[in-house]
Amino acid sequence: MGNLLDYLAWRGDLPFSRDPFNSIDACLLSSLSYIDFTDIVPGKGKGKVTMREASKQFFKLHSAEELSNDKSFINFCPSILKALAESNRFRGAMLSNFVDDTDIGREIQFGALEIETSDGVAFISFRGTDDRIIGWKEDFNLSYMTVPAETEAVLYMQEVMGGRTQEIRMGGHSKGGHLAIYAATQTLPEIAQRIKNIYSFDGPGFGFNKEILETPQFTFIEQKIEKFIPQTSIVGRLLTSSVRPMVIRSNEHGIMQHNPLSWEVEGKEFYELASTDKVSDTFEETLSSWLDEMSFLQRKVFVDDLFSVFEASGADTMSSMTKVGIKGTRAMITRMKEINDSSGRVRTLVKLFFVNLDVVKEGKEALADKKDALVDKIKKTGKK
Repeated sequence: MGNLLDYLAWRGDLPFSRDPFNSIDACLLSSLSYIDFTDIVPGKGKGKVTMREASKQFFKLHSAEELSNDKSFINFCPSILKALAESNRFRGAMLSNFVDDTDIGREIQFGALEIETSDGVAFISFRGTDDRIIGWKEDFNLSYMTVPAETEAVLYMQEVMGGRTQEIRMGGHSKGGHLAIYAATQTLPEIAQRIKNIYSFDGPGFGFNKEILETPQFTFIEQKIEKFIPQTSIVGRLLTSSVRPMVIRSNEHGIMQHNPLSWEVEGKEFYELASTDKVSDTFEETLSSWLDEMSFLQRKVFVDDLFSVFEASGADTMSSMTKVGIKGTRAMITRMKEINDSSGRVRTLVKLFFVNLDVVKEGKEALADKKDALVDKIKKTGKK
């Protein structure tokens, strides 16, 4: 079975006039906004550059050694950029309106990029959650507040797409998929009318703002939304979503399934499964029940406590948590003792995270060996 890169190798020679835009194309473009295009792709209203030229400049600035040392969850993106730039299908696409705004103090991580494909449609790619702890916390913050990235996504759409007549596609991976849906519901009517498709690839749903799902604006764009999740989806099952997702088979296990390069492709379609697995189902059902019992203030305390444990390790990225050593581990244990976690919910989610890290360190069998015990632990935690 192939993957995203195999699809490009097979179909990349065909222009959109011969083979129309599809969901795999959207997944590829959604991944591009993870790349740091600073000084490569112009900012808002400052011009355009071709995919081919952007790739050339990126690899001139970043050596193969530097890229190979990247152990983050998004280290696959440069290979996608290279393949896109080498394909007839995408090499002439125009990149513009690049934005990168990360501020730990404001707990914001926002990035976006416009890609104009050869069929004349503008694709807005919203950056999702990368490896940094600040980004993962912002995903959970969605449960009790409007996060800064949501506000920035709406402003971006209005600044970049306002006053134009061009048709629009929108998409993103992880939090980027959520931002695409959120921005579509909150943008100006004259922009919303030009939206053709909205793609969410393992993106979380709505918590604090879940009433949006009942609005006329959401009803207007709902039929344009396509959501995709892998079989052990965690991020894509956070919070509430009214859109039925396509479940894709991944060749990875645990949280590593969040990487779209692990999603299997057959021809020009993702390989669809009938349902998610019991780890994903149990996580979604349990976390939903926990959050339903909490006020927004209680959710904030829960999220702050959870991420204060991760932050105590001294790591600033999730993947670097594997290297915190004895000192970092002791600091996390100390923090666990300091917080009020009588329900054991924070402890359970921390354990879930470290079981998934075992997959990174020990291989796929690590999760398979612990899956049943973990499912049972999640079910029991916090029950009254």
